[in-house]
Amino acid sequence: MVNPSAALTAPRPPASAASSSSGGRPTDQAPSAAQRRAASNVRLAEEAFYRDAKRIAVLELPTLAQHTRGASIVYRDSLGPLFSKEKPSSALAYAVVSVRRGGKSSPLSNITVLSPDIPPGPPVILAVTPEEGRICLEWLEPEEDLMGRKPVPVGGYYVYRRVLSEEEYGPPLNAQPVAGTSYVDTTASYGVTLVYTLRATLPDKPRVEGAPAVEAVIDYRDVFPPPRPARLQVLSEGKRVRLLWGPVAASDLAGYVLFRAEADGPPVRLNKELVTDSFFTDESVEPGRRYRYTVRAVDRSGNESPPSPEAVAEPF
Repeated sequence: MVNPSAALTAPRPPASAASSSSGGRPTDQAPSAAQRRAASNVRLAEEAFYRDAKRIAVLELPTLAQHTRGASIVYRDSLGPLFSKEKPSSALAYAVVSVRRGGKSSPLSNITVLSPDIPPGPPVILAVTPEEGRICLEWLEPEEDLMGRKPVPVGGYYVYRRVLSEEEYGPPLNAQPVAGTSYVDTTASYGVTLVYTLRATLPDKPRVEGAPAVEAVIDYRDVFPPPRPARLQVLSEGKRVRLLWGPVAASDLAGYVLFRAEADGPPVRLNKELVTDSFFTDESVEPGRRYRYTVRAVDRSGNESPPSPEAVAEPF
């Protein structure tokens, strides 16, 4: 059972084959009693299968490419309807028949049997919290399995993410099941609307995934300002003031804006364009006046940091 469907790839070995001591080449010898019994057993098994089985799908030629994986054809049978409040079948048998264009069918393929495990029910997502460079998810464990039984054993969780404009989820974000009830996604990109869900797995059976949690949607925008610049220093040099500050370590840093206030007046922005260096020269000062300076970092999304510590200059 896989995710939680059964994937079936079914080549057919021959029901019986003539053999001899000549390296497996066909001979004119009649089948032995053991070979006849084996062929009879295969025939009886096929008759019993046809008697109890029902057709679950027809893969038409135009759709075969969607089910082709390398040299195999893969079909996924959703087992969800089997997990009702009633006890499911203890085993499921699958077989495949190919059909020519004229309608003639091939013999039955080999019959493969599996015993379905009862996966957990859906977890409940409590919170999806955006933070700078990451999204934090928290959830509650499933209360029951898909048959309504309690308590439900859980081996871990797989977390899935898709962009809102996409219809299908890709592989889970985590290669191995998460043991706890929280997960931090550090691979999300700003500027898109994201959808999350997750599935619980059975202990020691990470491929058996339960029902998905109700989806949670988040519009992940960069609203997080960079750190404020530190160690602002000013040097008065006649009719100009030089400013120097500690560079801000932010991966999305766009530059800096500088503000100057005269005496007790309000701060006014000095530079129209962002300063990309960690120094600046103010050449619009007058000797004998007192100036207060601050600097702010700006990221590529336009978020401004808090102001740096204030520095005071009195040009002479």
